[in-house]
Amino acid sequence: MRTTASPRLNFHAAPSHQRGIALFVGLIFLVVLSLVAVIAMQSTFLEMRMATNVARHEEAFQMSDSMRGVVGPFLDSNFFNGGWPVSWGGSVPDNDFDWQTACGGQTTCAALTMFKTGITAVSNPPKQITGSIDVGEEPYNPSSWVTDLVLTQTNPNGIGNIAAKISVIPDGVTANQGSGTAQAAGYRGLGVSIAGGGFAKFFEVQSVGLSPDDGSNGRAVTIAQYRAVAR
Repeated sequence: MRTTASPRLNFHAAPSHQRGIALFVGLIFLVVLSLVAVIAMQSTFLEMRMATNVARHEEAFQMSDSMRGVVGPFLDSNFFNGGWPVSWGGSVPDNDFDWQTACGGQTTCAALTMFKTGITAVSNPPKQITGSIDVGEEPYNPSSWVTDLVLTQTNPNGIGNIAAKISVIPDGVTANQGSGTAQAAGYRGLGVSIAGGGFAKFFEVQSVGLSPDDGSNGRAVTIAQYRAVAR
C-alpha cells in the first residue's frame, strides 16, 4: 500500500510594517507626567516661601512689640538720672546712677546687658535718648525718625538673629492729676506750685522688628506712647 505525505501548513504570517505608535504614546504620557510633577513642585515651593514669609513677619512683630516694652524702664533711668553712667561713656558717676527702675535694683541683668550693647553700638558715647529731637526728625513723621538703639537676639527658631531698631521721640510734658489743686491751695497757704503735684513727660517709641536682623525678609513696625512720671 502506497502512502503520500500530506502538505505542511505554514502558520507564519507575513511581517507587517511597525510604525512605533506605542513608543510615541508612552513618550507623550511621560512628558505629561513630568509637567504635572514640575507644577506640583513649583506649587510646593511657593507655599513654603509663603509660610516662611508669614513666620518671619510674626517673628519681626513679636520682636518689635516685646523690645518696645523692654525699653520703658531704661527711658525712666535715662530721664531721672539725666544721662548714662560713666562706665557706658556717659556723664553720671556709676555710684550715683539709680538702676532701680530698669534692673530691679540690681547692678546688672540680661536686659541691661542687651540694652547697653544696643545703645553703644549706635552712638558712642551713648546719646541722651530722652533729650531733644535729633536733627532732621519730624515728630509726627515716623519715617524721619533716627534709630537710637538696636536690640538683637538669637532667633528662637535657630535661624540667625532677629533685631529691633528703636527710635524715641519726645512728645510733650503735662502736669499730673491734682497739680492744679496743689497750685490753687498754694495761693491760700504756703505757696505750693504746680510742680508740687509732679509732672509727666511723654515719648513716642517706635520699634522696627526685623527677621532676620539684616532686614532681608520679615519687617514689622509698632509705635506706642510712653509716659515717664516725675514727682
